[in-house]
Amino acid sequence: MPELPSEIESRVASHWNAALAKHPTLYNGRVFCADVIEAEIIRGHWSEYRRVLAQMREPDLYGAGFLRPLAVVGLLRTTDGIVIGQRSETSIYLPGYWQGAPAGNVESRDGEAQIDLAAQLMAECLEELGVSETECQIGGCLLACEHPQTHIVDVGMDIIATLDFESLKERCNRLGNAEYQRLMLIRPDTTLPTPLVPTLSAMLERNR
Repeated sequence: MPELPSEIESRVASHWNAALAKHPTLYNGRVFCADVIEAEIIRGHWSEYRRVLAQMREPDLYGAGFLRPLAVVGLLRTTDGIVIGQRSETSIYLPGYWQGAPAGNVESRDGEAQIDLAAQLMAECLEELGVSETECQIGGCLLACEHPQTHIVDVGMDIIATLDFESLKERCNRLGNAEYQRLMLIRPDTTLPTPLVPTLSAMLERNR
């Protein structure tokens, strides 16, 4: 993780302190930032979450040296359709937007040098939806989508669940972490809600 000039470090601290005032439970963990994205491998470095958050609040903060935080996003297929989630209105990023569920930053859980994206997404399934690995299977990567302003790079992946939508919704309400204020079942004739996170739009387009 590169050192920051004192002026930039001060702005990062200012953004972080302002966010903590509204969200006291924020944790400054380590998130993976991509330096090189290729078809078979992604290379990068670990960074502090507070640096990532500062860039979300001020996209031009690092100039040409911007961070590309990596996230995993599921295209969740239940037995009766695709499930998407509406982000909580209290979310730090894109509150109220609809996205693939689950989703989350690629985090350092054990300081690892190599990252298993499927394991990262499975951890999000349990944390956000209360769904265990006995009830769903992570498929292959579908695409990588970079958000134009914040440079967050979502890696979209298939998830096949053995649950139907109502069972999944009950599980999420009982065991999930309240990441989503609403879940929605998408079938071929469903009118899509708005606004959509760009990654979800791209994954649903590929699914047609």
